[in-house]
Amino acid sequence: MKIFVVDDEIRQRQSIIRHVDWNRYEMRVTGEAEDAAEALALAELDPPDLLITDIRLLGMSGLELSSRMSVYNPKLRIIMVTGYEQFEYAKTALDLGVDAFLVKPIDFGKLAAILEQMHGERLIDMRKTEEEARVKDQLKSFALIARENLMQELIHGLLLHESEAAERARSLGMFADAVPRSIAIVSIDFIPHPSHTKEAATRIAQAAIRRSADKACASHIEETTVTPRGDLVLFVKQGNSLIGDRMMTLLLEEIESEAGTIGLSSICIGVGPPAESLVGLSESYRLARRAVNLRLLGRTEQIFFWHEFIDQPEHSGKSLQESSNEFFERMGAGDSLGSRSALGDLMRGLLGDIRIRGSEMRSLCLEWVSRASRTADEIGGAGKHLGSEKQLWGELLECEDEMELLQTTIRILTGFCDYIADKKLSHAQVIVRKALDMMNARYKENLSLSSVADAVFLSPNYLGALLREELGQSFTDLLIHIRIAQAKQLLHHSELKLYEVAESVGYQNIGYFTGLFKRITGLSPKEYRNFVGAADDE
Repeated sequence: MKIFVVDDEIRQRQSIIRHVDWNRYEMRVTGEAEDAAEALALAELDPPDLLITDIRLLGMSGLELSSRMSVYNPKLRIIMVTGYEQFEYAKTALDLGVDAFLVKPIDFGKLAAILEQMHGERLIDMRKTEEEARVKDQLKSFALIARENLMQELIHGLLLHESEAAERARSLGMFADAVPRSIAIVSIDFIPHPSHTKEAATRIAQAAIRRSADKACASHIEETTVTPRGDLVLFVKQGNSLIGDRMMTLLLEEIESEAGTIGLSSICIGVGPPAESLVGLSESYRLARRAVNLRLLGRTEQIFFWHEFIDQPEHSGKSLQESSNEFFERMGAGDSLGSRSALGDLMRGLLGDIRIRGSEMRSLCLEWVSRASRTADEIGGAGKHLGSEKQLWGELLECEDEMELLQTTIRILTGFCDYIADKKLSHAQVIVRKALDMMNARYKENLSLSSVADAVFLSPNYLGALLREELGQSFTDLLIHIRIAQAKQLLHHSELKLYEVAESVGYQNIGYFTGLFKRITGLSPKEYRNFVGAADDE
């Protein structure tokens, strides 16, 4: 605390300054003055926290000085000193908010007691302020987590009832307007940077995309979240798809203006249809994801819209058993994004099957929780963090209605998904690496997606999806690139005939090999050999 001592008697001032151990109370004297005018001039430059002043000063009383100095520091503490024991002075001083009233000659024992009390009160106030700030920060952190959880549950279809979704959104101050909303997914690829990890590059790019979104369509972007793959998910307010088309074009232009500075090599945007309800956003997300994945088919556009493929036939709906198997395969593999989406499909399938109700629904939920618990136990430590199978069964058996049962099941299974994904954080990359190692080692053979999937203990469908998610290419395209890369090496360093090169990389048909080679390199095998200076063997 900064202290001012004001008294027209220099000996009195020096006595107060020198006879108090200010360090003991975490205080220091920063100003002394013999009159009010001098004290006010000092206070204007650096106001004190505590004023010790004689009540009678030249030109202005200590009472008036205290009142005027409080303007500079409204929390100013005041100790009045006087040579007169007059009740009127004391009463006026106390009415002003003076903390203590001392009579000359000063009893330094009393002054020490007053300072000790002030020091204690200040420590209490500081702790209270720190605690309030800590609680405020915690509440802000909890609110951010709650907002993130709500967005993730909405896009993955883990909220089954509109009233619950609306109530949670209202409590968090989100999605207040009753308007249609679409999901847009911004997928990004990076130019490798020697000083940036992939995670750091992702964070930099996401921040740049958010800035671009603010510039291009700030009034329409309500919220943003991020998928485990690093794609940015935008919640877009809009009335129809034409407005969405225009907004996405502006957004892409803004992102591309920053692409070079943040190391982006390619940007694609997938846009889903407007949803009239919050729970309908999961369908918009599903179609936006399907739209952005059109880039994997070799298309060169950067913006893909749901209506480009909506009329194309889709596969028939999965059975509940198929949905269950897909969910547990993705969960067991540590696929956080895929397992949440599969869980949403599973729960919607369960809710939509009118034949499964009551005890049969409860039995299914108990079976799924048991299966998830056993899967997590194989990793170890799940029971300690998530509860034993018996405890989780107890939670399900206590549910009073179907909606509570489904919500509890979703919460428990989501917990297992996150736990396994955290334990197997790099599992997808390990699987992809193993698959690539096998393809590089056995590219001459008649490899198939099924044979490679068997080698890494996954289903062909899941491995194919994993390769697309991790590498942006199908199994077939990856195998072609591996074979052509090997063919280039042979053309560069050997005297093999062209048909021998083709056979060496797994192609018996020289015409088919030549077409693939030219498609990938832009040159025929013969042109490539001549280009790199190899001897012509024809």
